[in-house]
Amino acid sequence: MLISTPAYGYFLHAAEYANVEALTSPLVKDANGEFHLDFEDFEAKCADPKCKLVFWCNPHNPTGRVWTVEEQQKIAAIVEKYNLWIVSDEIHCDLTRNGIHHTPMAKIMPDYKKLITCMAPTKSFNMAGLAFSNIIIRDEETLQEFKDRDKLFGMVNPISLTAAQAAYEHGDAWLSELKTYLDGNFAFVKEFLTENIPDAVMNISESTYLSWVDMSKALPDVIDDLPGFFANNAGVLLEGGDGLFVGNARGYIRLNLAMPRSIIATGLQRMADAINKHNAAKA
Repeated sequence: MLISTPAYGYFLHAAEYANVEALTSPLVKDANGEFHLDFEDFEAKCADPKCKLVFWCNPHNPTGRVWTVEEQQKIAAIVEKYNLWIVSDEIHCDLTRNGIHHTPMAKIMPDYKKLITCMAPTKSFNMAGLAFSNIIIRDEETLQEFKDRDKLFGMVNPISLTAAQAAYEHGDAWLSELKTYLDGNFAFVKEFLTENIPDAVMNISESTYLSWVDMSKALPDVIDDLPGFFANNAGVLLEGGDGLFVGNARGYIRLNLAMPRSIIATGLQRMADAINKHNAAKA
């Protein structure tokens, strides 16, 4: 199984659960801190006879990139060239920044049978506790195999089903307002970091409600445990580093911005104060 890194840790856990080896293709970072695909490395990993499946993520978690049509077409061509399975995780597809468009891999590969698409209303409408998702499997034999191994025995909580249907049918106005509020949160965090923690590198994510921030220059001596540092010194719980994410994650933190801006402001100020106190003590 091939994953592009940095990647959400549970992608690796899926490989471990299935007792298969995980291959990684690191994304490359430009001078502005923006992540891009390394097509040469990606194809080299796909050409490995051990590679049977690509775990694709669009929008990408944790970097927030929304892959362009051209980027996805290149990936699709490589996947088809080596006749690989591709599982496309598109769970954040509804949460793009205003003006940015997500294109499903199913539209890029309209006739490719070895494509599985995973979506859900859970991120978009804050319903993760209802445990409902959509898994679209084109190949009939694989679909039947999935059903045979379904631990829920085909049962769906009727409340979850009703909630998902209601969200998709009636939640557009709410989602639109949420996206606009998130856009404001991202802009606020970017401005705060620029003014108060200038060594932090943050690009506004093209999607998701999660900000991926490089803190390696702001706290070079504690980058191996940034979540621990901020929990113990700022009272802020966040995620980051290689403990949760797979590859390319050292020195990064992931901030959840799906909350009132006042709470974000309090948390950021605590983080800035902790950094200043820590660095002053070293001087």
